[in-house]
Amino acid sequence: MRQRLLDAAAEEFAERGFSAARLAEVARRAGFTKGAVYSNFESKQDLFAELFAARSLELAGRVLAEIAGMNPSDAAGKGGEAVASWMVREPGWSLLVLEFGVLAARDPQIAQAYLRERRQLRGRLVELIGERAREWGVDDTFDVRTTAISLMALISGLVLEHSVDPEEVDQSTMGAAVTALFAGAVARAGLT
Repeated sequence: MRQRLLDAAAEEFAERGFSAARLAEVARRAGFTKGAVYSNFESKQDLFAELFAARSLELAGRVLAEIAGMNPSDAAGKGGEAVASWMVREPGWSLLVLEFGVLAARDPQIAQAYLRERRQLRGRLVELIGERAREWGVDDTFDVRTTAISLMALISGLVLEHSVDPEEVDQSTMGAAVTALFAGAVARAGLT
């Protein structure tokens, strides 16, 4: 039941956005009553926070799967292709994360959930990028934390720009921007 509710919520949130999403519609999509939603989640924020956590970790996995096993020059040369593909393929979800972030800046209750999940994602990215840096033998010179923070901020900005101007900020441009971020981090670590 819980997974069906999460799947239905993902559709509802992606289509309507966080603010306009309705729990009654989540329940209907899942084939349950609204009471089923409340028996599994305390609130719309709680439901979204769980969904947000799962999707954020999925993104982290995709980002690092793209550079897993690459040598430093490969990561600098093509590190952003899979990330850009995901951003273009799931624009509703990406915009939803931005919307949730804006709401978090104004609502302390939402801020707690947003901050918790963003820190968890950032921590996971730091771990995964750190693993690559250790594989490359540069964990003492590669700025893992800054790279993770920059990657998250870059993805947020690219998603917004792509949603407004998909012709100019297309998948190729987005991939090149993410690749440039990795190329800069690799160069600063002295690997090029």
